[in-house]
Amino acid sequence: MIIPSVWDRATWRRAASPTIPAVIEAAGHLVSEATAHHADYVGQDLWVVDFLPGRTLTREQARAAMKIAVAPDRPEVQRWAGLLGLTAAEARGFAALPVVVS
Repeated sequence: MIIPSVWDRATWRRAASPTIPAVIEAAGHLVSEATAHHADYVGQDLWVVDFLPGRTLTREQARAAMKIAVAPDRPEVQRWAGLLGLTAAEARGFAALPVVVS
């Protein structure tokens, strides 16, 4: 664990925020108990996330998308959304879409 030597407002906000629910990788799927959204491995190091249809993502991007789905109010959403080429508002909007089972 890294403890910061200087505590600014952002550091205190992160420390006071609840822990981000876990995103678990199992059998080619990224899932979390905190959301019904999911990501699926489709081969060739690519993933698809249910609320970003038509896009293939790297594992890092898929994990970022899942973190947005489980913790849309965290300050880190801007950074996670940037990995997806989205603004934080766009990412939150997509993650707020209902899960469609086909």
